[in-house]
Amino acid sequence: MNNSQVEVDIAESKDSREVSLIQRQGELVKIVEALRRVADSEDWHVLKKLVFDGVIETLERQLKSEAQKAEVVTPELYRLQGQLVWARKYADLHKLSEFFKNQVEGIKISLKKE
Repeated sequence: MNNSQVEVDIAESKDSREVSLIQRQGELVKIVEALRRVADSEDWHVLKKLVFDGVIETLERQLKSEAQKAEVVTPELYRLQGQLVWARKYADLHKLSEFFKNQVEGIKISLKKE
């Protein structure tokens, strides 16, 4: 077995991982910037108030109602919990942009280690 070939394969693998991390970092930065622009727009405030805030309240009410039933249907409870988590995550664009920003920071740390 040729050990020099193994070292070359490892180096190429490391380089391709680094390139993909840099590409992902660029994509995430664009996502964060876009989310911040949308979050600051008046249109988003209207949508949030009229659509997303109502959805969160409705899901919370449904979840509470389901949990208080004499015979709880566990899959329904889990479904509502999942929808509520999703709605809370995507209804607050500032929180969502922070989530993506943390991913960018994680990539920066990974790149520094390599």
